[in-house]
Amino acid sequence: MRPVVLLLFLVSTSAFAEEDARVTFLVKQLAAAKDARLRAQTVLLLGQTGSESAVAPVCSVLRDPEALVRSAAASALGELRSGAAITCLKSAMGETDPGVRAAMTKALAQGAITAGGLYLQVEPIQNKVDVPQEILALADQVMREKLSALGANIAPRNEDKKSAASLIRAKKLKGFQLRMQLLPGSSDKSLKVEMLIMSYPEQALKGSWSVIAVGGKQEKLIKAMVPRVVDDAAKELEWKN
Repeated sequence: MRPVVLLLFLVSTSAFAEEDARVTFLVKQLAAAKDARLRAQTVLLLGQTGSESAVAPVCSVLRDPEALVRSAAASALGELRSGAAITCLKSAMGETDPGVRAAMTKALAQGAITAGGLYLQVEPIQNKVDVPQEILALADQVMREKLSALGANIAPRNEDKKSAASLIRAKKLKGFQLRMQLLPGSSDKSLKVEMLIMSYPEQALKGSWSVIAVGGKQEKLIKAMVPRVVDDAAKELEWKN
């Protein structure tokens, strides 16, 4: 057994050596680059190394004079997903450029995701029964609170599918897309909540769950129905630990 352990150790050491050499090369390239586009590209490559030694040089780029480069640095820190990377992002939230701030917010959300958890892309709720806007907003709030209680991470809207797939693969997440709609029930004064769930980002159908209720105010019905339909889906899809 000892030779096998030794062999694995040597392979691991070699891999770390190659990783450090790549980081060193990219850091030198970053320091020498005068073109903002080259600096941005180099920073993104540093983020892809996954190396803790890349955090400090990428963090320093959040002070670059070009917003394009600072946005790339924020994205790279999100890719690195370490405690030091998150600390760096939080310390730079005084950023004034809206595009850079958006990249930083996205990176913070990405870095906070824990491995093996739920990752849900939530579509806007479809109003097929013409309920007031405040009821629709309530349904969305109740749904998100329930999903949060399940420990789910909510994907940003309009997320690039390639980025989503990379994150889900790296963190070994369970990715799903949720589409909820409010529909008329089978009788007057009844309401139906239906939720369609697909895999994410592949969008392969996983199933459809629905709850119908009658009587009472719409607000009360929503508060009872939405958590129930989420629970039903969570049970069948084994979302709960």
